[in-house]
Formats: sequence, structure tokens, C-alpha cells
Amino acid sequence: MICPMHDRFSPTNQVMVNGHAITISAPSDRAIVERVCAFIDRKIAENDWSPYSTKEAALRSWAKPEGIRKAVLKAKGLI
Repeated sequence: MICPMHDRFSPTNQVMVNGHAITISAPSDRAIVERVCAFIDRKIAENDWSPYSTKEAALRSWAKPEGIRKAVLKAKGLI
């Protein structure tokens, strides 16, 4: 579940994912967090890791760069 911690944007704005706060640096990052959550949830529900051969390979690849995707994976307990 995603919910804002602040009504107005400030440099310390955060989005909650599974009880974990993800700090965002711009108002548009909130939409990115939502898209990444939906993407990960869909991959898990469908057990579809393409173009990767396994879930582990997909998670390794997605977790490489620092950023929102890695923060979402951590919040969801996948890495």
C-alpha cells in the first residue's frame, strides 16, 4: 500500500510502501514509486520474470542501480 506522509511537497517528502518510508526528491517521483510497485506486484502475481530466466536473476538486475526501484524492492522485502 502506498500513502503520502505529507500533503504538500517538501524536500523530505516520503511515500510509504509496506510500512517503509521511501524518500522522494520531486513530486513526480511519487508516480514513479506507484508504477514500480505495480510492475513488481504484477511480476510476482504472474510469476513472469521475462526477459530474465528466474526471479533471482530479475531481482539481481533490478537492484543494481541505486534509486527508487531498489528502494521499492527493499520495502517489499525482496532484497
